[in-house]
Amino acid sequence: MTWRRERWAFAAVLAALVAGFLGESLFAGRVLSPADVLRVSASFRDERGPSFEPANRLLMDPVLQFQPWLDFNRAMLRRGRLPLWNGLAGCGAPHLANGQSAVFDPFHAIAYLGTLPEAYVWMAAARLWVAGMGMFLLARSWGLGPWGRWFAGLAFPFCGFLIVWLLYPVTSVAVWMPWLFLATDRALAGPGPRTVGLLALVVGLVLLGGHAQTSAHVLLAAGLHAAWRASGRGLARGGLAAWAGGVALGVALAAVEVVPLWCYLGRSPVWADRAQARPSPWALTRPRALESVCTALPYAFGSQRRGHPNLARALGVENLNESAGGFAGLATLIWLAPLGWCERSRRPWARFLAGLVVVGALGAFGLPPVANVLRAVPVLDVTDNRRLTLWVAFGLVLLGGLGIDRLAAARPRRVGARLWVVAAAGALAVSAGVGRAEPRLRARAQEHYARIAAEVPGADPAVSRGRAERQVRSALEFVPRYLAVAAGHFALLAVLAESWWRGRISGRAIRPMLMGLTLVDLFGFGLGLNPAIDPGDDHPEGAVVAYLRREVGPDGRVLGVGEELPPNTLMRFGLGDVRNYDSVELSRNLDWFAPLYEPDGAPRSSRRAITWAGVLRARDRLREAAVRAVVASAPPPGAFARVDRVGAVWVARLDAAPWASAASRPARLDVRRDHDRARIAVLCPGDDRIIIRETFDPGWRAEVDGRAVPVEPAHGVFLSVPVTAGTHVINLRYEPPEVRAAVAITALALAFLVFSLTGFRRFRSTRIIVPGLGRTQPAELESVLCTSPANH
Repeated sequence: MTWRRERWAFAAVLAALVAGFLGESLFAGRVLSPADVLRVSASFRDERGPSFEPANRLLMDPVLQFQPWLDFNRAMLRRGRLPLWNGLAGCGAPHLANGQSAVFDPFHAIAYLGTLPEAYVWMAAARLWVAGMGMFLLARSWGLGPWGRWFAGLAFPFCGFLIVWLLYPVTSVAVWMPWLFLATDRALAGPGPRTVGLLALVVGLVLLGGHAQTSAHVLLAAGLHAAWRASGRGLARGGLAAWAGGVALGVALAAVEVVPLWCYLGRSPVWADRAQARPSPWALTRPRALESVCTALPYAFGSQRRGHPNLARALGVENLNESAGGFAGLATLIWLAPLGWCERSRRPWARFLAGLVVVGALGAFGLPPVANVLRAVPVLDVTDNRRLTLWVAFGLVLLGGLGIDRLAAARPRRVGARLWVVAAAGALAVSAGVGRAEPRLRARAQEHYARIAAEVPGADPAVSRGRAERQVRSALEFVPRYLAVAAGHFALLAVLAESWWRGRISGRAIRPMLMGLTLVDLFGFGLGLNPAIDPGDDHPEGAVVAYLRREVGPDGRVLGVGEELPPNTLMRFGLGDVRNYDSVELSRNLDWFAPLYEPDGAPRSSRRAITWAGVLRARDRLREAAVRAVVASAPPPGAFARVDRVGAVWVARLDAAPWASAASRPARLDVRRDHDRARIAVLCPGDDRIIIRETFDPGWRAEVDGRAVPVEPAHGVFLSVPVTAGTHVINLRYEPPEVRAAVAITALALAFLVFSLTGFRRFRSTRIIVPGLGRTQPAELESVLCTSPANH
């Protein structure tokens, strides 16, 4: 098969596997979304009742952040406007600048041009396909044979990291990692405008993906690869300079997202809080070595999927997304990757990959000295380095590809197969002994869920006991079955290795077996992890949402107590939430609502628990913030003039201030607002200030009757615009100067990128020697003129 045909064949096979993996959502009319988790809340409860268990409780962020943000991006861009400000979250907050909104993520173009929620699955499919194609091309460029590059290209898109984060912007960044390595190699080996431009393009795509922390990890890995290449031979002259130039141009290309995020971080407490909570680089913290088991057996501690026990919390282990990112298949980890390491003398890059795996594992699981070094490096000291499991999966897949190529020429050591038999026996023994732990499991589960119920106002103890019982039942059913399958997997690998050792199976025959077994292992892990739900569960409007639309309206705000209406839930329905479910929030907003939260020293965030006691402490501030309704599953204390029972929840009403009003005397106002702009027609009996209850940010601009006026903070948190007596029109616009500067930088970088990729050469005239008619004429034109009849 020619290389061209092989490329097309691989692309088709990869597309078929991705389609099979996401088939329920692509072809069966279901929606790739974990939004059925909203049904757990009493506000969205249906006939399934309080015992309903969502498909995956862990996947809250896509429901509360990424899906409503994507819908907002789409709506604003289709109206020809950048989504600069989100007026529905946290009394208003920067939107483009929050980074994870990923306004310019190329995968989001599928949603911008298509329809929602159907676009969710096509975006996920595109991410997986791009990841696989990039890994396939990188494997070939590194000299892997057909089996090796097909293995790497088919295994990487279904590895643990890309699947557990599939619905997050984390994956939109991570899928470009093999492309970045490929572009790095080309820039180092053949520096020139085109290779620099390609590298810049990939760096820009990494940064525009919407997750700064994963971008830092991917760029750091590429930087380590470039340094490793520079330490060896074969580096072209000027290669490192070309690589640095490409990275710098890529950062400039993504300035439209990077610069606003950087400025937003300066107005948020997140970095200061993380720096304060971070241990000293010299401190030895408790490692999370137990989590490394999930690199081999990802469901060893269960998960939060329906029917799985969540043993991780009881054992003090991180959740599945953080612990299983390095999973690349059991055969890859214990057989193919070690076999690939044996090629290190012939393929020096195997040493680099092994180092990447080791460093990634040490950093991800908090093991010294790597964990200590990461805490000492700027930027990495405030990132979540548990996500370095990406390095583990990336390195294992490529080493596995190298190992599967080596199968035809090498034999495994018997000690490996014997260890796998021991592992199989151990898994069977634990599987058989799980039933004996039932009394202890039940006691621990009941204690855990009782403690949770005590912390949540109005929680039903019967519901908590039911959840505890379901967890125990799931543990007794799932764990023995999963460990028995794992034992069978170990035993099968041992049989294959022994058969190969004895010559009963050839290397050529065993390669498709191991590739197939690895893909089955990866599919067994990932299928159903990202739920395909009924369309009705994706947007579950009910009586509570209808009530809030009617009673609160678009200019009021809502607050949820306990487990009801987590932050930003209502943005999904076009309603305003006083809280903002984001890791980056404006300090002014968090300081204003400080009485709402318990003074427990926790990092400042809207994600902290809300109780009725906190609502009473902050009641005056909630009124001032235009909060008109407080929703809870438990009745409020008798301190509210009006309380309505809607479905299974209670709604306490507040006599809230309007979104805009005069500061000192009554005035007539006609307000029309649309997120980052507002028009207020006002009739004031005297000089006054108009208070606009939107969070203050330096990017706000105001004009009164076409004349610019200053926008100042009101109460330290909202907007204030001065007016004189009479009738006026106030126009408010959110126009942060950093966005204008960033757009200019991106436009300039884009021009350089186009010129570098298209082979731009300076336009110049050559051999201009003859003057004529006030201009110079080229010699070719002179010869024509001299031989024409008019010149004789």
